[in-house]
Amino acid sequence: MLSGFPASSTTDPDMQIRAYLMASGGIEPEALARAAGRFMRGEVAGHNNAFAPSCAEFAEECRFQQMSIAAERRPRLEKPETKDDGPKVDPRKLQLLQDALNGSQAAKKELARMFPDNPIIVSAAQEEQKDAAE
Repeated sequence: MLSGFPASSTTDPDMQIRAYLMASGGIEPEALARAAGRFMRGEVAGHNNAFAPSCAEFAEECRFQQMSIAAERRPRLEKPETKDDGPKVDPRKLQLLQDALNGSQAAKKELARMFPDNPIIVSAAQEEQKDAAE
């Protein structure tokens, strides 16, 4: 990874690698490789791509990658199969609604009786009665 960044003349590469390894201790190799690749490709947000990451930055990205790998390995919940038991609404109610939409006064009265708390249904039945009376 370090070969992808300009080196300082005073930096000992072996010591720098040891520091990275110490900072990222306990992280699995796949997470280390992912983190190094992300730094080399410039994909780590907030990092100045002109310089190698600090040990702390590298360790933080390693931990993030470790958590990502753990999340990927978790078993996924399967979506339960749903049974289609037919319509959830009583077919008689559906038929009443259809008849009311087709202009049946009896259907509108029956819906108003079934749903007295629904002002829209009640007012529709009452309007039909007024129109019939006139």
